[in-house]
Amino acid sequence: MSRRTIPLAIGAAMAASAASAQDAPLQVAMHYTQEQAAPLIACIEAWDGGAAEYQQISYGDYLQTVLTGRLAGQSPDIYNVYGAVWGAQMVENGVLAPVPDDLEAFVRDGYAGGTVEAATIGGTLYGVPTEVSVYMLVSNMALLRETGFDAPPATWDELREMAEAVQTTNEQGRTDTAGFAFFQSGSGAGMVHPWYALTASEGGAPYGADGEVQLSSEAGQAALERMAGLVRDGIVDPTVDAYDAFPAGGAAMMIMANWYESAIEDGLGSLDDVVVSAIPMGEDWRTLQYAFFMGVDSGSDRQDDAWALVRHLNEPRDGEPSCVAQMLDGLGALTASAADTAALPTPDAFTQPYVDALAEDRVVSQPNVMQASEIERTMARTFEEVLAGEAEVGAALEDLNGEVEDILFEFQ
Repeated sequence: MSRRTIPLAIGAAMAASAASAQDAPLQVAMHYTQEQAAPLIACIEAWDGGAAEYQQISYGDYLQTVLTGRLAGQSPDIYNVYGAVWGAQMVENGVLAPVPDDLEAFVRDGYAGGTVEAATIGGTLYGVPTEVSVYMLVSNMALLRETGFDAPPATWDELREMAEAVQTTNEQGRTDTAGFAFFQSGSGAGMVHPWYALTASEGGAPYGADGEVQLSSEAGQAALERMAGLVRDGIVDPTVDAYDAFPAGGAAMMIMANWYESAIEDGLGSLDDVVVSAIPMGEDWRTLQYAFFMGVDSGSDRQDDAWALVRHLNEPRDGEPSCVAQMLDGLGALTASAADTAALPTPDAFTQPYVDALAEDRVVSQPNVMQASEIERTMARTFEEVLAGEAEVGAALEDLNGEVEDILFEFQ
């Protein structure tokens, strides 16, 4: 081959590669199984904007799979991102493209404000919110009625009173029936997520507008003191796990997200005696939500087509809910889209209070920060030490503030 023909050959190869990329199906990577995503997959395959296919990446390996795959030059076009846990690192690594202007208007005009924040990192919107989970107080009214209470608590003092009245122990001093229980989680969510909700109701936030760590604020201290006081005063047994105890009829109250509905129903046999209500923190109560969002790879050769598919999957048509909303409804999950909520069947009694919290803009978003998983595990360890009486609230949160600042400093 002559020197003159080498550039021609390279140009032909590059053109062929570009044509191949344009012809390849768009890939939509989510953590749902094929069975769970069946309604969405049907929409993806029926899309008239070009070929597209579904790819499952397991939840536990999602972030690592995305980052390592990208290093190898193997990236899907569309992601479903757990905003608070994966989002910041994906943005830091240049994975995600900002939402185009027309789609940004679609999101900001049509979704609950707190959920828009879940898809916003560093002030930039990176996707369309999809699945949303919200925390509320869940009560077993059969247990509360047995001790003379006919409604969930309206104040924190009432929660303490009811929990203490319900609690029973056996001859060995172990809890038989818990009045209130925290749920235990390897991620730390069982401690940290209720604290986020209580802190918001106290008028605070874990981070300032400029990213300043403020876990030890007055609001943060008041929230942790409420949690620690339950244990210190013998009202809550921290060894009881609400995950197991509540569905088994062994706990009267817990702070839990909407996705646990099916487990509760399976355990208790029905939801007839289960009531969902606000975490009892007064008229200005707030709660926590965390959300996934659908975004596009910044290196996709077909970003315009990818964003068009994202909109197609998330936009209601002809009075019917969107493809994403149909999938979520089948899973018993929530959407924060006002149009989808209007198009979906009326929620059941368990789900309605969660929907109302979103509609009333009561929710704050789980913070989108670097190393969120490590930070929340660190927070949970500190909270557990406080609840065990091994540390004082104020001093523990001051130390925690420093630890989190050190973690974040590594990525500044």
